[in-house]
Amino acid sequence: MIRLFLSLLFLAAFAAPPALADTTPISLHEGLRDQDRVGRLVWRGGIEMNFADPRFGGISAMEIGSGGRTLTVLTDRGHRAELFLEYDLAGNLSAAKLVDLEPVIGAVGRSIEDDRNSDIEAIARMPNGGWLVAFERNHRLLHFPASFAPLRASPRLLNAPPGLERARSNRGIEAATETHDKKILLIAEDLATSRAFTFAWLGNGADWTPMAYTLFPPYKPTGAALLPNGDIVVIERRFTPPGDVGSRIARIARRSLRPGAPIQTTEIARLESPFVTENFEAVTARSAGRGQTLIYLASDNNFSDDQRNLLLMFELLP
Repeated sequence: MIRLFLSLLFLAAFAAPPALADTTPISLHEGLRDQDRVGRLVWRGGIEMNFADPRFGGISAMEIGSGGRTLTVLTDRGHRAELFLEYDLAGNLSAAKLVDLEPVIGAVGRSIEDDRNSDIEAIARMPNGGWLVAFERNHRLLHFPASFAPLRASPRLLNAPPGLERARSNRGIEAATETHDKKILLIAEDLATSRAFTFAWLGNGADWTPMAYTLFPPYKPTGAALLPNGDIVVIERRFTPPGDVGSRIARIARRSLRPGAPIQTTEIARLESPFVTENFEAVTARSAGRGQTLIYLASDNNFSDDQRNLLLMFELLP
């Protein structure tokens, strides 16, 4: 019996390592003891997502359900992923499960993944229902009608905002969100109106008013979302070759968003080393049970082994 037990221990020592869990908890920082705050954001958990499906990755846009359990994610390669989020007893993000992953259907009836000139970058709720999805490379906007299963019905093509045709292949609309007064705000990553501004547009899907978004160099806007109080949160990214990245999280006050006035932001926080850094491109927000505002950030790993698919959750201080 003892010989059998020793043999089993020997085999276990040389067995193949266990497979990665679907999600792995991560920390806010490295080496900053008891630090749970960056700027005006309080850490509420984060995970690295290691789903086995090779189609998962390249997260550029997402929307959270009102209860915080369901997360709809859109990828660079034209897929829609549905995640179920889990929280610990303190309400902090602890894990996620991949529930569904399917190609997005394009306006011509075939899946977006068949179109190599498509690159989903932003999503926003439409004022009259459904979803607006913005694409780069082949710059365009699609309206997916409201349904019990979002983004699964055939969409229709929307009018492109004036000036978008000037955007370079991968420097078009990166951020989109609904506004407090039921309009849509679009922001281009790098379509300069001058050295200090990039193009933005305010409209309803049919008509667009050109605006100017104030840049904070070296950061460029990559995502936006409506906050419960009507303000807008924006995620901005900087990239310094060969691989140094950082993020700036900022706020657009609802009262400052008006045609003819440059869009100004107020900084909420910066994610720079030793805090967690990655290629963050997606942001969404919701209200929690006790009135807290929770902000989620997701990273685009560009389907590279050198980058990670991260999902972070923060509480925004008043």
